[in-house]
Amino acid sequence: MKSLMLCLAALMLSSCHNNELVLPYPPFFPGPPDIPVPQLLAALDTIVVAGRQLYLSTYMWRDFQPISPPNGKPLIALIYVTATDSIRLPSNISVDAVWIVYNNEVWKSWLSDANPSSPQQIPNRIEKVARDGPKWGPHVFVDVIVRVYNGSGTSFLLRASNQWISRTD
Repeated sequence: MKSLMLCLAALMLSSCHNNELVLPYPPFFPGPPDIPVPQLLAALDTIVVAGRQLYLSTYMWRDFQPISPPNGKPLIALIYVTATDSIRLPSNISVDAVWIVYNNEVWKSWLSDANPSSPQQIPNRIEKVARDGPKWGPHVFVDVIVRVYNGSGTSFLLRASNQWISRTD
């Protein structure tokens, strides 16, 4: 079984071409696949999916409010994949995983809806969240990479460099 998983992982990583990845969708793996740091950092900062130009922005923080542990709570990352136009994104474009790189260390996580109880407020944007991240920073810059699906099974890596991890007190 272990060798089967290794073979599948090698096959998936070897299928990379022109920033496109063909990777299984969760929950096939317990976490997003390991992707080498150079490949993550080579992801584009703007991609075209279903004829729409998309870019990534983030808001990340660690909580140090008085009710927090002395060394703060783990990282929370809000992820925004936004079209450069103002037209509603098709529902078949999705974002499922994030990789955050700090000093050649990588934290990876599946994403969930940022606010599942309310409808999305901005029609040309997908909003996701990753919780329980590492205790990096605060006040450091990281590179953030997400996996975007086009609705027909093809995925793309999208990167936002030099993203700030802030601190709440």
